Amino acid sequence: MKPIKLVYFGTPDFSGQILESLIKNPSFNVIGVVTKPTASLIIKLANKHNIPLFKPNKLDQSNLQHIKLLKPDIFLVAAYGQIIPKVWLDTPKIATLNIHFSLLPKYRGALCVSEAIKNQDKQTGVTLMQMDEQLDHGPIITQKKLTININDNVKTLTQKLTTLAISLLSGVQPPIEVEPQKPQNHQKASYTPSLKTRTRQSAFIPSLNTNNPAQLHALIRSLNPNPGAWTKINNQELKILETKLTPDNQLEILTVQLPSKTPISWQQFQAGHQ
Repeated sequence: MKPIKLVYFGTPDFSGQILESLIKNPSFNVIGVVTKPTASLIIKLANKHNIPLFKPNKLDQSNLQHIKLLKPDIFLVAAYGQIIPKVWLDTPKIATLNIHFSLLPKYRGALCVSEAIKNQDKQTGVTLMQMDEQLDHGPIITQKKLTININDNVKTLTQKLTTLAISLLSGVQPPIEVEPQKPQNHQKASYTPSLKTRTRQSAFIPSLNTNNPAQLHALIRSLNPNPGAWTKINNQELKILETKLTPDNQLEILTVQLPSKTPISWQQFQAGHQ
């Protein structure tokens, strides 16, 4: 059976990990990579394996003509970070697919990992879906579930979901089937805030005194590592890197960081600051 000819769209490093797994998978022939014009693991992998690399500032007809010459079976998108026009979505012989880090239709949008943590969800997962013109709207091909640990932050949960996505894709065999599909229940769809809302100011924690320690613990984890939860104590800015809940459901601060300093324990901070 011939491997699936695949053009890969992605930008962040976790997307690069997925690309690396596809390059090693005999079921796929990665014939092209499309990414944003910025230094990344994706670019290093494409250059290392001599895969045609495209870094368009705009997904226009001119750039599409070069992609069409590759005659792809599928496009696979994993956090590319740009809206893909319909004429591009319709280009592959079979379909344009997307790996999304939530159990769609829940958490459509870019902040799907942080929202699951902030909302204290017990479970999330990975969805392989067929893309259409609307945001994370197309029919579902398959999903895998994952339990969220009470101390997961965005970095640790993203890595777990990346591993899960690699596992899911390892089970895809040629010829790939996108039928039958499971339409999403659009009435149950929820959307994450815009990525533009993820600013340093939005990561400010006004007070560490709370009547709901679990909620504050979840909020801090959902902001870490980027942009990073922070507060002010005696007018001193302090980044909150790590917290945990005690057995009696109290919030315990573990690791903090002063501006331009290395991380220290909460006990070390208290020793030097009344």
